[in-house]
Amino acid sequence: MKVANLLTKLEKEDLRILMAIEIGMKRSEYVTVSNIKFYSRYKMEETLFRLKKVHKLDLIIRDASKHEVAYTLNSKAYDLLALHTLVEQNVISQLGPLIGKGKESDVYSCMNDDGDIYAAKIYRIGRTSFKKIKQLRDIIGERGHLSWLYINRLAAKKEYEALEKIYTLKLNTPKPIAYNRHIIIMSYLRGKELVYYKSINKPVKIFNRIITQLRIIYTKVKMIHGDLGEFNIVLDQKGNILIIDWLQWVPVDHPNAASLLERDINNLCTFFRKKFKIESNVDEILNSFYKK
Repeated sequence: MKVANLLTKLEKEDLRILMAIEIGMKRSEYVTVSNIKFYSRYKMEETLFRLKKVHKLDLIIRDASKHEVAYTLNSKAYDLLALHTLVEQNVISQLGPLIGKGKESDVYSCMNDDGDIYAAKIYRIGRTSFKKIKQLRDIIGERGHLSWLYINRLAAKKEYEALEKIYTLKLNTPKPIAYNRHIIIMSYLRGKELVYYKSINKPVKIFNRIITQLRIIYTKVKMIHGDLGEFNIVLDQKGNILIIDWLQWVPVDHPNAASLLERDINNLCTFFRKKFKIESNVDEILNSFYKK
């Protein structure tokens, strides 16, 4: 990730300018120079010097169309602020290669000072479509001005809190390590998503394990994945699984809970039938979730 290399080029004063713009973006998309000066607590000369530097590094976007010049952060700057904080907190020390790319996020491998390898999930919701706003209405609430950066921050917070809740059950879901802004650090399984396997060992056993995990999560913490399929179940060569991507989860008392659970189970059953010739009964599986 090229943006991580920029961290070495930035001084604490540069980061403070970026954070000042971030604070101002809570009120408006673009932040005027005078407001950046106010939030950073720098003199105007220092403010302009730092703005020129981070603009040259392509970390901010300039708007000179109004009576006063204003700036907004781009996604690279937001990445830098989050990564800087995670490094400062000793959560990670190195960012590795890209290991996954989805519609809503990029996933990189990363490492801490002890050599532990984690996954860094970086939300990128703004690159899909505005329809995502509707799907995230429950976390956005009634907020007025919203930037895509802040929507990604809310998404990361929602998934991290879900992972914390589920991980208490010690099942095959990612262990949440930390999060900052739009980046979640979590445990990493060296495997690939089910969709990319042509064949697997003991498919019936793996199918049953996934269903059992979902049932326990449903029963114990009252949660439904809400977006489950062959793209968000990771499998390694030893047969270990990891059920990932919990952003769309809903509580079992959600108005659409029954239909979302049925869709999750139906997606799994259909995939295992078509890909691995495993026969199953969706209604029987659903009934097993509802048994007291």
